[in-house]
Amino acid sequence: MTKEFLQDAVCEDLKRLFDGYRLVNGEGEEQEIRIFTQDLPIRRGADEDGDPDEKPEPYVIVRTPGGAVSGIDEPMNVDLILLICVCDPDPNRQGHRDCLRITKRILWFYNRHRITARRYEMLYPIQWTTNQEDTHPYYFAAISLKFEAQTIYAEEQDL
Repeated sequence: MTKEFLQDAVCEDLKRLFDGYRLVNGEGEEQEIRIFTQDLPIRRGADEDGDPDEKPEPYVIVRTPGGAVSGIDEPMNVDLILLICVCDPDPNRQGHRDCLRITKRILWFYNRHRITARRYEMLYPIQWTTNQEDTHPYYFAAISLKFEAQTIYAEEQDL
């Protein structure tokens, strides 16, 4: 459960960090940055609740791709990938700047607050990247974070 709790804690950090921070979505309307765990939700059909045309961007997805445990009494290292997407239909193709601003805010936050949920310590290095393909009007970036978490093992019962 440690990995899921960490993922949820980082999502909560990001929700607070981007509370009130608005960017344009694919419909040209201002919208707060949404935070998702692992993947985007599947869009609902027209016969279900929700707007089938609702655009998810701008968003940050918090993915847990893996981790490692070095030994029985060693803490677990949990890798997180933060995937960032913004939409900027302006033909001047400067949407990457919004991705860089989001990246900067996240880096600033975790450099100042290396402990999240009072138990997960962020480890260095932090890596980030932006997409190099032409995906206009959508722009993407990613941040790789690593956290140290306690390893929890089930105890064997004596028979």
